Amino acid sequence: MPLAGFFRDSGDFRRLRTLVSMRLPSPHLLALLALLVLLSACESELGSDSPRPDGSVADGGVGPDGSEPPLPDAGPTGPTCPSDDTGSSALRFDGRDDHVAMGVAPELGLATFTLEAWIFREGRGITTGTGAGGVTHVPIIAKGRGERDGTNVDCNYAFGLHGEVLAADFEDMASGANHPVVGRTPIASEEWHHVAVSYDGATWRLFVDGALDVEKTVDATPRADSIQHFGIGTTFNSTGSPAGYFEGRIDEVRVFDRARPQSEIAASMFETLPADAEGLVGHWPLEESDPGADSTATNAGTVVGASPVTGATLGFGVAPTVSAVEPADGAALSGAVELSAEVGGDRPTEVTFYLREVTDADDFTIAVMPDTQYYTVESRNLHGYFYDQTRWIVENRDAWNIVGAIHNGDIVNNAEVRYQWGVADRAMTTLETTLPGFFDGVPYGVTPGNHDQDPRGTPGGTDNYNEFFGVDRFRGRFYYGGRYGSGNEQNYVLFQAGPLEVLVVSLEFNAEQDPAVLAWAREVFAAHPSAFGVLNSHYILTGAGNFSVQGRPIYDALRDVPNLHLMTSGHVTAEQHREDEFEGHVIHSMVADYQSRDDGGSGYMRLWEFSPANDEITVRTYSPRLDRWETDANSEFTIAIDLSTESPVNADFREVGVVEHVSGDVSLPLESVEAGVLYEWYAEASDCHHRLRTPVRRFRVDP
Repeated sequence: MPLAGFFRDSGDFRRLRTLVSMRLPSPHLLALLALLVLLSACESELGSDSPRPDGSVADGGVGPDGSEPPLPDAGPTGPTCPSDDTGSSALRFDGRDDHVAMGVAPELGLATFTLEAWIFREGRGITTGTGAGGVTHVPIIAKGRGERDGTNVDCNYAFGLHGEVLAADFEDMASGANHPVVGRTPIASEEWHHVAVSYDGATWRLFVDGALDVEKTVDATPRADSIQHFGIGTTFNSTGSPAGYFEGRIDEVRVFDRARPQSEIAASMFETLPADAEGLVGHWPLEESDPGADSTATNAGTVVGASPVTGATLGFGVAPTVSAVEPADGAALSGAVELSAEVGGDRPTEVTFYLREVTDADDFTIAVMPDTQYYTVESRNLHGYFYDQTRWIVENRDAWNIVGAIHNGDIVNNAEVRYQWGVADRAMTTLETTLPGFFDGVPYGVTPGNHDQDPRGTPGGTDNYNEFFGVDRFRGRFYYGGRYGSGNEQNYVLFQAGPLEVLVVSLEFNAEQDPAVLAWAREVFAAHPSAFGVLNSHYILTGAGNFSVQGRPIYDALRDVPNLHLMTSGHVTAEQHREDEFEGHVIHSMVADYQSRDDGGSGYMRLWEFSPANDEITVRTYSPRLDRWETDANSEFTIAIDLSTESPVNADFREVGVVEHVSGDVSLPLESVEAGVLYEWYAEASDCHHRLRTPVRRFRVDP
């Protein structure tokens, strides 16, 4: 390639890739790089004689009709990017104790309001609650939390993340009752999103990226006279004690004393606002130069721990749009493969395509422990079976890629006998040993069975259960999601398996299911729409494989939950599996319990092997003490199930191609894909300042 022709192309950094790809000897490469710098400097000082897209030239250059011939057409040129600056800095919160505090801030006590921010999720953070009947959330903006009903220490407003979706709440002036609202749109991790909530005195509205997410009418008056403190990234009570912490970046926080309409929110979310904007009573740009500054000069914040980082893109117009086109999700292809996306917007955009093979390296395992009750009885001397189960899980975590464990209940045989709880405590503590990648040990979820209740079979008779396996044991563990009520009888945990997240909701043994508990379970699954859902309770199936008196109402209440795929239980000595389909959605239910066999079950437990490459789960039955597998049809079987990746986060995608400076339909032929291999892909669009990505899709190439 003639050197002059090379350097008379557009001046972006991709020319460096071309230089490197030439594989020139290092002295020649260094000389070329030096010449690039010199020519760039000359171009800056003297102007370029390269034709513009319309054929014109800069002042002083020679045009196409001059003495020099025109250059070859290099294709469309890219956008003019004035700088790499996003136009904003932000604060990064570590999800442990970072926050911004403004004190009581009476000017921010409001009966009508709009709260807005840009957020970039980098982790789960730590949740807090807004009181009885309220919502558990990871805070973004709040003036208060649950403290005491019916006084000026009620929550004025709280806004944050309930799982993957938005949530907000306030307590009212009349009685201190809570009035929560929960969103539906998942907020993807490691992407900037604009989030907002408004309340007009009657109706909640949640917004994601300028679009209305959820609307809910409650007709109540928020506690505007609350003396609870205002904060960013946490919530405060009336004494200024924080609880709950956001993990990630927050930028451009705004509080208005009025409910802004959707059109205003969408129109201004990419811009900074003047201090005199209508109704603006608090505005924290969170700029590095003065991160706690309030542009309204009313309530400067004290920054605790949070550190300045690159912020959301503000001041550079509206972001482009990008959507995946082909291949369709789940497509089976033959012949040549082409990835395509559609880009919208008013400026040229660069589209990068990412691809990965889904292989056996994505496989993972969950260990399921059925009734361990007889292993805890002092007179039977069977403790070793329980200890061996949890020790085997820890020692084989790497070999089996065990990401979590589930206990089906009946942890002990006699709930009133503290000795038995001591045995269970010792066994389960083994799972809590710090391990590489698991600083809280192997994640696990538990539920009380009828033998864990005193009197036996009495819901809520769980004093010893809550002493040994209550909220205090799990609070602060990275995998613990939360619970219903004050105890840990109903709870949920999350296991991370590469790019797939598994949500396990556990419900207490109760022959008469509480509709409020089932509504809570639905809410938890809805708050984590991208997670693979598991329902764990002690008695779901009978020994004959039918729904039990507890299992039937659970299934009927949750059968239409789209991300609930498995239900697991013990209670009766049996191995059964059933499939139930409702409006196209299949839920698999299992019972596995060995307590009536020799030695209280001989240590048999279940291993669920997940294979995303094959969209299947293989169920196996094994005793660590006996080192023995059961392989009959009820003990070892495989079920087909969708294990698609929902997000590229935590997955090993590689860049396979870039299409530059485009709009409309964009496509990229793939030069080499292997027959029979399952692939996942997504596209990412970026202009000078914004970056957006499509959901992950799957395809397989036929042999």
